[in-house]
Amino acid sequence: MEIVYGLNPIAELVRAKRRKLLRLYAQDPKRFATLRNKVEEELPEPRYESRATLINISGSTHNQGLVAEAEDYPFVEMEEIFEKPQKFILALDNLTDPQNVGAILRSAYCAGVSGVTMRSHHAAGVTPSVVKASAGASEHLLISVVSNQSKVLEKAREEGYFIVALDMDGSPLYKAKVPWKRPIMLMVGAEDQGVSAILKKNADMTVKIPMKGVLDSLNASVAAALALFEIARNRD
Repeated sequence: MEIVYGLNPIAELVRAKRRKLLRLYAQDPKRFATLRNKVEEELPEPRYESRATLINISGSTHNQGLVAEAEDYPFVEMEEIFEKPQKFILALDNLTDPQNVGAILRSAYCAGVSGVTMRSHHAAGVTPSVVKASAGASEHLLISVVSNQSKVLEKAREEGYFIVALDMDGSPLYKAKVPWKRPIMLMVGAEDQGVSAILKKNADMTVKIPMKGVLDSLNASVAAALALFEIARNRD
């Protein structure tokens, strides 16, 4: 059993139909009515609890008066992502900030990726705060947890993917000679460390988001969103 909180995350959990909603809590009937109207589907009658109780259950003050207990997140095997027709994979490496991970998952879903691979250690997983930050987009994504992204890179190379890593020392993304129509894997790392050195070394190309001014980097979720939609634009 896992906790999901917030209007959009719970609504998308119900819409995605990938895991069962086990129990629903609401602060008042009005909030439950808002959720019911959003999903336009039959929902279990909620247990009405105080704001303090909902904060205690969810572990967050940002639960919007709605908390759910649901089945565990339905992770998939890496191979299932490679079977999807989009041939556009996102690999997250060393990302630990739940807000960044959630925002990136939201962008990835909207950009039409086949799926996402995430590290099982030293990285943020699909936690309640990540689901909330993704606005529920994580409920629709195929996500695979791997011990090492090198395994994903090796599989991508076998499948003919062109592998791109975001890196501050890379080529400007908008001028890079990327074979857009080939299967593509984008690797994104955290702001402080970036993509692991071994992964960068084995990428076909490193790219950066060109910027003006004196700052040397963007927030990881912003950089990832720009790269994801540039890839999606060119592939379309």
